[in-house]
Amino acid sequence: MPPTMPPTTPAPQPVPAAAPHPAPRPRLSDRIAARTPRWLDIPWLGGIRVAPWFILGTIAVLLTATLGSFYVSNHPDRLDYGTRSFSISDRQAELTFDVEKAPSAVAQCTVDALSLDSSLVGRKTNVVIGPAPDGRHTTTVSVVVPTSSRATAVEIENCWITRKG
Repeated sequence: MPPTMPPTTPAPQPVPAAAPHPAPRPRLSDRIAARTPRWLDIPWLGGIRVAPWFILGTIAVLLTATLGSFYVSNHPDRLDYGTRSFSISDRQAELTFDVEKAPSAVAQCTVDALSLDSSLVGRKTNVVIGPAPDGRHTTTVSVVVPTSSRATAVEIENCWITRKG
C-alpha cells in the first residue's frame, strides 16, 4: 500500500483590491441638453428639457388643426343643419333653418310637426335646397308644414345630399 499523504489545502489566493467605482454616466437628458442649441433653452417653458417638446407639441396641434379644417371645408358631401326659429298656429307650423353644404351641392330635407305627446301631426318631405347662387356655404330656408291638429314642436327630421357639388 502506498504511503498516505496528508490532505493538503490549497493556498489562499490573495483577494484583489476592489476596483474604484467608475464615475456615474451622465443622464440621457443631460447629454441631450449639452448638445441642444442655446436658443431652445426657454426658462419660462421649463428650460432645455421641456421647451423642445413643447414646441414640437404646438407644431403637431397646429398641423392637425390645419389639416382638419382643410378637410372639412373641402369635403363636398358634408352637410350640417340647425334650427333658426319656428312659429306654430292651430293648422300649421313654420320652421326657419340653416343648411350648411358645398355651394354647388343640392340637399333635400324632411320637416316634422309634433304634438304634445310627440306624435306626428304634419310632415313636409322633399324640401329641396338647391345650389347657392351667391357661392355661400350656408343657406337659410323657411318651410310651412300643414298640420292635422295643433303642433307643439317642429323639427328637421333628416337632411341629405342628393347631388354633390
